[in-house]
Amino acid sequence: MTIDSAAWRQIVIDGAACLGVVVSVEQARAMGRHAHEMRQWNRVSNLTAITDPLAVALKHDVDALAASVWIHEGARVMDAGSGGGFPGLPLKIARPDLSLTLVDSVRKKVSFLKYVIGTLGLHGITAVHGRLEDLARMPGHRGRFDWVVCRAFASLDDFARLGLPFLAPGGQLLAMKGPQAEHDHEIDAMDDDGTRVFARTRFRVHIHRYTLPMIGDQRRLVRLTPMA
Repeated sequence: MTIDSAAWRQIVIDGAACLGVVVSVEQARAMGRHAHEMRQWNRVSNLTAITDPLAVALKHDVDALAASVWIHEGARVMDAGSGGGFPGLPLKIARPDLSLTLVDSVRKKVSFLKYVIGTLGLHGITAVHGRLEDLARMPGHRGRFDWVVCRAFASLDDFARLGLPFLAPGGQLLAMKGPQAEHDHEIDAMDDDGTRVFARTRFRVHIHRYTLPMIGDQRRLVRLTPMA
């Protein structure tokens, strides 16, 4: 099987359906084009360590779509540390109603993201180069997002500290955690619906545990809602 083949696209469609997300053939084709370009650019830009076609379909694209069920229609979403475009690009492809901002501190990765956005003809999405600490001081970004989503931060405390300045009133943080995520113990010790303090702010915590279809990998979505 190759990336963006009919079989690859069907895996994305079926895998997303298992998570309650509807993906059309055209949307799966766009995700395949993104994945194909990522593998081409990966030779010089170090975008991902995951290159096997099945793993890309499930661990990148399908997993990215798990966040979709929590994000309301028309939301303004920041993908913090987007890297090769996950979860932001699959989210935008499957949910064109969303307004997406992809952020990464590595210029080569941002160049790739801008290239894919242009290649796919996507609208309502932009890629921004910069460190979160610096962007948080800019009026165009601070307090402008309904959701800040990430897959890369080592701890929830770091994510809360860096992501909180970007949230508009009522906004939420969403951390996507894999099977060997660092600081797993901090998630395992939390109730699925409780409160915790991160970065000197009290949050209501919701944890959604799910399994990636076909390969059985365990995942967690950790939603942090600042409390007044």
